[in-house]
Amino acid sequence: MVSDARFGIELYEVDERGPQTVDGAETTVVGHVWSPDAERIVETRDGRVLIVDPSGANPTPLNRSLAATEGFLEAFRVFYLGERPPVPAKMTVDEARARLAALQRGETLPEPAAPPVVPRSERVAILRQALESQDAEAVAPGTWWSRILRRPEFDGD
Repeated sequence: MVSDARFGIELYEVDERGPQTVDGAETTVVGHVWSPDAERIVETRDGRVLIVDPSGANPTPLNRSLAATEGFLEAFRVFYLGERPPVPAKMTVDEARARLAALQRGETLPEPAAPPVVPRSERVAILRQALESQDAEAVAPGTWWSRILRRPEFDGD
């Protein structure tokens, strides 16, 4: 199951999916937004992904495919990882042994270098480029994702 708590999106495993009629056409429920009783995420027979209300009305395009939706969630996950404090580089077993031996001798070694912090403006640019390369129509003005991208946290400045 793929999910993102920031947007309330939860995508189901294949065995959890079920049918939903949308505008007279059969679709497959592949997830929901915030609650299974709230907006549902459906996949049409031609592969498009829509958000609909529980009755199957008011379809809003989300992405051109389920893979693109999953790609969008991954791009946002990577974007948000940049807000965490830098994590020191992992040590090999030999490096860990050397550090422990030095500590036992009363010596201290410098901390392993942490990866460089990527500025927010660069992360926003990378995020927007990743989204547009996967599904440019999904981030066009007036779409569900464009409303997400209007949040202040996605200003590139």
